[in-house]
Parts: sequence; structure tokens; C-alpha cells
Amino acid sequence: MACEHATTLIDPLAGDSIPGDGTVQRAALTITITVTGADSVLASAVGSAGGVLGDAEVTLERSGSTEGPRSAVTDAAGTVRFEDLLPGTYAVSALRVLTVEEVARFGSEDADVNAFGGGEYVTVEAPSTEAVVSALAGRRGSLVISEHFGSMPSLSESGGWPSYDYGHFLELYNNSDTTIYLDGKVIVLGFTGLLFDLPDQPCTISEKWRTDPEGIRARFFEAFPGSGRDYALAPGEAVVVATDAVDHRQFHPELHDLSRADFEFIGSSDVDNPGVPNMVNIGLYEFAADYYGHGLMLRSVGGIVILVAEPLVVSGLPVDYIPASTRPEIRRIPGAKVLDVFSSIFTPERQAGSSLRHCGQNVHESFDRQGARLLDYELLHSEQRRVHGMLPDGRVILQRTKTSSRDFHARRQATPGRVP
Repeated sequence: MACEHATTLIDPLAGDSIPGDGTVQRAALTITITVTGADSVLASAVGSAGGVLGDAEVTLERSGSTEGPRSAVTDAAGTVRFEDLLPGTYAVSALRVLTVEEVARFGSEDADVNAFGGGEYVTVEAPSTEAVVSALAGRRGSLVISEHFGSMPSLSESGGWPSYDYGHFLELYNNSDTTIYLDGKVIVLGFTGLLFDLPDQPCTISEKWRTDPEGIRARFFEAFPGSGRDYALAPGEAVVVATDAVDHRQFHPELHDLSRADFEFIGSSDVDNPGVPNMVNIGLYEFAADYYGHGLMLRSVGGIVILVAEPLVVSGLPVDYIPASTRPEIRRIPGAKVLDVFSSIFTPERQAGSSLRHCGQNVHESFDRQGARLLDYELLHSEQRRVHGMLPDGRVILQRTKTSSRDFHARRQATPGRVP
């Protein structure tokens, strides 16, 4: 579970050479990883004084390239230098995982900090570019997203359509030291129409919503049932919420038996599993009722934003309206209600066949500093949160730096209900 894979979006317009004589102009990039405020005090406690972060692994990859990431470690000044780069836009991320001994240097109020992480997009120009990327102290949190599976495998021997769309699940994990009651908490599918540059919804219009520090926009909200203390989740326990709580292996041999899922989404054309409690649709619409009718499906074209939130009264949330949309209404989930966020877009290989251009930031950095690039709905892998370590009692602690590109990786074998 300790492997790391970070990728970036293919830009079909980006080239490997410049016009003219066909030569390739190279550049150098110097990156400094900084920490500010109270987080800089924590960094000092682990040997990184002066508002910079030493011993951090910095990974970058250029838009328009499938060469894979390049990585290096910052020095004591929080700086790292990369040579021989092609000009372009790079996804840059940083991670500094803390040891048990380092965490022990913090006071009790910071005992849940286990890593520093951050990420930004940097434009590199020849002959050299300098950039500053900020990192923050990642805290364990409480109820976190531990695994997402949204694949739609082909049912045809030759691949392609038709596909099987109902085997999705979301796994949540209690990463804290106290029991959590799920009753009323909400799974939200963020509005992904904001993620890409579209003719009628360009990035310049969506930026005010994508980068809003006050909250995240959405249409689809699903609440856990219960009256307050009906569904307890002990520390180190996970729950699986399935689109359909059935054995999906009968439709595709590499899918999963979700007949014993802890909860399931329900739709107007759905077959209900009476042994599995239903989530409660409290959103603006039923997800794709006219086409699927199976309740919430955990995917979207090109990218995804999923969050877990404290109980919400959706009718009381602030309203926005998306231009040129048949269903323009979206609601803003206040940042104070957000417990955890996972965001991702297509892998470079999948994006290569897409005309969608990513706008660069999925949500405000206070919720997720950089989205992952892991989605491929035809592949039967899941996106799983990385393991930070294990407590003496054998309980797993998951990494949470609010940087999906560093906190999640793709695993070929999904493990619903089992962490790791």
C-alpha cells in the first residue's frame, strides 16, 4: 500500500518541440516548498525551520506527456531543482510523511498530524523558472473516503459498448480514535460540469465556483438513514455504500459481490435488496432517473468530486445557477460541514482520447490542494487512500493531506470493506 503513482492530464495541444528548426528548448525549474502559520511551527519541530519544508518528496509531470512523473527530495532550504525540462504546464505535488517519533514531538492538540502535503500547477518557461508550492499539515480527520470504485467494464468481448454501469461503491473509514455515528451524514457528488473548459461553460466562468473557499457546489446529496445513534462506526472500521447491493460477478467475472454492502443507493427503477439499508436521496434530483434509475452512480464524464459532510438541510443551502444548463440549480455545501474530499480526473492515457481540457483546480485548495489523475472507467481498478501507518493495537491510519494526487493511488484489485 506504500507505492505512489501520480499522473497528470494530457493536453492534446501541447507538443514536444517548438516551431521553426524543430529543436527542443529545455528549461530548469527550481521549486521551494513552504509552510505558513501554525503549520510552520510544526515543521520546525521536525527539523524544517524558517517556513520551508525539507526532506519532502516533490513530484512533477508535464501536461501533454505520458513519460511519467519525475521526483526529487527538497534540501534543508525546502528547495529542489529539476533540469532539462520541456516548457509547459506541470502538475507539482509535495509529500513529507512523518514518523511516529516526529509526531511525538507535537502537543496533544496536534497529535493527529501525520504528514505534510500540497500541490499546484506551475508554468515552466525557458531558460529557467522559479516557483513556490505551499504545503499544509495533514490531519487524520474522522470519517474519510478510503476507496472509490466507479468502473464500467465492457460486456462485449471486443470491448466498448455495452458496458455494465451498476457495480460502483464508495468505502468510508473511521480514521479517528472515537466512535462515529453515521446517521444523517451525507455523501455528495460534486458538480463536475465545472471541471472542464466547455464552449458554454468556460473555465473563466466556472473559476469563481471551483476556487471558492466558502464551499463546494453539488446537485446530488445522499444521507445515511438513522435517527441519531443507530449506525455506529468504531475506530478502524469501514462501511461500503453500493450503487446496487447485489453480486455483480453474475454480470462480469471481475466485479464484486456487494450483496452484503452496509448501505445502498436506491432509484426509481431499482431492485431493492431488503437486507441492506437504503441511503436517503435529499438532493435536488434523482441521479439519471430517465436513463438509469438505480440511484447515485459514482462517476462522471472526465472527472469526479466526492465529499462526505456533516448533516445538511439542502433546501437551506446557498443557491447558484449554471448558465446554458437544462438543470441550472446547484447548491453550496459550507466548508465547515465538509469532512473529507476525493477528487480526480482521467488518466493521461484516457484523456488522450478526450477533447475535454481540464481547468486546473477541481475545488478550492482548502478542500483538496490537487486532484488525482487516476480515473479510467473501463479499467477494473479502484482508487484507494494510502496507508500512513499502523497503531500498536493493529489499527490502520490512513494518509490525509487534503491532496488527492498524493493521498490516493490506483489498485488493480478493489477491496470493498477491507482496509487496506
